[in-house]
Amino acid sequence: MPRPPLYASLRRGLDRLTTPDGFRRAAIALVILLWAVIPSGAAVRLTGSGLGCDAWPHCEDGSLVPAHDAHAWIEFTNRLFSGAVIIFAAVACLAAWRVTGRPRGLRAPALVAFAATVGQIPLGAVTVEFDLHPALVGSHFLLSIAALAVGTLLALRAHDHARGIARDGDRRWGALGVLTATALGAVIVSGVFVTASGPHSGDRGVIDRIWALDEAAYVHVRVVIAFVCLAALVTFAVVRDARRGCAFDPLVRRVGAATIPLIGVQVALGEIQYRNELPWQVILAHVGVAGLLWPAALVVLWRLARPVRGRQDRRSARD
Repeated sequence: MPRPPLYASLRRGLDRLTTPDGFRRAAIALVILLWAVIPSGAAVRLTGSGLGCDAWPHCEDGSLVPAHDAHAWIEFTNRLFSGAVIIFAAVACLAAWRVTGRPRGLRAPALVAFAATVGQIPLGAVTVEFDLHPALVGSHFLLSIAALAVGTLLALRAHDHARGIARDGDRRWGALGVLTATALGAVIVSGVFVTASGPHSGDRGVIDRIWALDEAAYVHVRVVIAFVCLAALVTFAVVRDARRGCAFDPLVRRVGAATIPLIGVQVALGEIQYRNELPWQVILAHVGVAGLLWPAALVVLWRLARPVRGRQDRRSARD
């Protein structure tokens, strides 16, 4: 009995994803989607649309689609986009078990990334139930950041598998990388506390904030300074070693060159938003750049801590 055309098309698409190069492209696409859902969710919070859909999983009682209300449509659109990300993460997770060569290093991050996206569903239901409590709204963001980190690791490993690259560990860069990544993670977490202590913490009608805004900002700024100092140390060490003849991964040079101005842009946006009474448009840009800076820094730090083992073939040397 012949298979239905739709089934055959889906099967061919999945087969393409199970080739090493096909899965590499899928992993990169997943990272892009995991980043895009961060400013998408932030837009819901910053426009005060978190309770635009006041029911779950329906938007309104008895209706999946919202009525003619802008806030409801903003929230509903974000839900649809988040659902698409979950489906894509599920497909990537399934493909990770069938990639040619069966590399185990792809399965765990693919599964965790999928679990993190699915975890947004019950967390979203609880957040709506508790009227957008700032702690729950912040947890939404942090879970997205965690999913993005794991998705970035998946893309890095998928690239190595597609290019046939094996890596060793470098203790010196590994220690500095862990310290710098931890500092950047602390920047993100402290930034969440700042947001949860300000006027854009969730529902505009909620006045019970997590912390005093000035105190939260004070801590956040000091954490940012610590991260910037560590990032400067990493940059100095790379430049010094390069001048001594050390050959660095081309991706480290390219992404690192983009990361440095991203840090400057992020610091400037933070200063602008704080000195201008926190306009939501600037905060949205701040969140989006944070979502870019996080995987970019992880790529650089991971590649520095995991140098290529032995000689590369011609194809991998170009990447």
